[in-house]
Amino acid sequence: MGYFKSSIKNKLTLIILSVTTITSALGYIGFVFWYMNEQYKKTLELSNTIGIVISQDVGKLILLDDVSAAADISTQLKSFKNLQKLVLYKKDGNAILQYNIEDKGFEAEKIDFTKIDKIFKYDNIIKVYHKAMYQNKYLGVVHFEFKIDSLSEIIKKDLLMILLIFMYVFGISFFLAKFFAARFTKPILKLVNFLERIDKTESLKKRVVTNEQNEFGKLYNEVNRMLQRIENSYYALKLASVAFETQSGMIITNKEKKILQVNSAFTKLTGFTLEDVKGKTPSILKSGLQNKEFYENMYDSLNKYNFWIGEITNLRKDGTIINEHLLIQSILNENNEVIYYIASFLDNTKQKEMEKQLQVNQQLLLQQSKLAAMGEMLENIAHQWKQPLSTITTLTSGILLNKEYNILDDNFLKEGLNNITNSTKYMSKTIDDFRDFYSNKVEKKEFDIEDSIEKALVLLSTKLIKKDIVIIKNLDNLKILGYKNELIQVYMNILSNAIDSLDESENDIKIIQISSKIENNKLILEFLDNADGVKEEIIDKIFDSHFTTKSEKQGSGIGLYMSKIIIDKSHGELKVSNKTFEYNSKTYKGANFTIILPIA
Repeated sequence: MGYFKSSIKNKLTLIILSVTTITSALGYIGFVFWYMNEQYKKTLELSNTIGIVISQDVGKLILLDDVSAAADISTQLKSFKNLQKLVLYKKDGNAILQYNIEDKGFEAEKIDFTKIDKIFKYDNIIKVYHKAMYQNKYLGVVHFEFKIDSLSEIIKKDLLMILLIFMYVFGISFFLAKFFAARFTKPILKLVNFLERIDKTESLKKRVVTNEQNEFGKLYNEVNRMLQRIENSYYALKLASVAFETQSGMIITNKEKKILQVNSAFTKLTGFTLEDVKGKTPSILKSGLQNKEFYENMYDSLNKYNFWIGEITNLRKDGTIINEHLLIQSILNENNEVIYYIASFLDNTKQKEMEKQLQVNQQLLLQQSKLAAMGEMLENIAHQWKQPLSTITTLTSGILLNKEYNILDDNFLKEGLNNITNSTKYMSKTIDDFRDFYSNKVEKKEFDIEDSIEKALVLLSTKLIKKDIVIIKNLDNLKILGYKNELIQVYMNILSNAIDSLDESENDIKIIQISSKIENNKLILEFLDNADGVKEEIIDKIFDSHFTTKSEKQGSGIGLYMSKIIIDKSHGELKVSNKTFEYNSKTYKGANFTIILPIA
């Protein structure tokens, strides 16, 4: 265990020394085995050399039986220190010469001719059997016994030298190991000290500086990049923690939709603490006001698009209603698998209440707008009723007079009653149009555009005739799905605005052009007059609430404002611009109100 607790410097020193020691030991072992192998090879070479040296004397001894040759051979063999024994055998196996390095007699072993030209090793003794040749003539066999150094003898012989060399090498290696270990670990220790200071000072802006161009340089650069990533992540986490504690209520759940964390805004808005909801599903907030289909659509959106956004009504802990604008986001891993859900919501209960109140106010404004036009409408009805009432009065007077003088015939009576009936029908239709326009029933249905415009013109006909205004219609036979009465109200507001503007105009002829067309699957209606247009400084304010350039007697300025609201509710657009056009070879300028509505 001490090794694992040691410093890198000590470990590196130990490794270098161990490698040096093992390398030296392996080197010496290799040398010993090489030396022993060399002894073996040299012994073989020596046996051949001796054979050559004594071959002539062997020939004399065997062929001539020259005893002096034996003495010469013994003398020559004295110079070969490793040669322990030599026995010369004749071809019949009899030993005729025996040599011992110690000049001691010994009993020659019986020759085995199968061992000729073979080598045998016994411990540190090598036995060699060679043919004794003279002038290429086989004379007998020479048996050599050589002594070689054993492993222990080699070690004993060089033990002191080995110890001295080992101590020298170990000492040099130790100092070199210490030196290079210190050099090697210096950059690492520098990096460790730097990181320790980073940890203590909690400063992520510092960077390690180095001139190293090797792997340490790469390591330092990677550490700097890592610190940069940590710094970025730290600030991102800091921002995330700040964002988590915003005014929006936040919930984090696992993939099973079990709540893991909520923020303080959640507790403030709902009354539930983390301890109340942890491990539970967000269904704890359900109010029961959303049906099953609502939640199926929510989960379908999460599965398909990994988010859902919308409005939901939940319950607080105290049982009161909270209207929420809710966003749910799926958090995915690298395999695009959901690991968390994060939901954030805002309390829009007050906003919902304000929207309801705004709808009520808008409805009141709409009614106010209608009531503002009621005087004109009643004047128009009175004007339209004058003719039929006069006709009825004349016919009834004529019938009574003829009756009084007994000159009333059936044809005159029938014709008079038919005329009275037609006049009352006309008056009834006028009342029906008035009643329909002021009806509070709002029903979306398909209707004819031209017919709706005609109704608006009829309701304003008295004013149009009185002001001597020319109506030019260029209407296609178009039908749309919408709210007819509300659209008629818009027409009347625009037409009334044009009538008032034309009343102030000095043009010799007063014109209102009404046109319709279909473009990009949308209905485009244009109301163009020749009342010289809207002043540029007020054109952007014309749809503002209660904005007007008229006197108090002429109006309150809510007509165009309400028209804008009605068109916006129908997902359409109402805009105004000044436009120049020609009529009867004369150029005019006027306000052009454009209504754009989806067809369906």
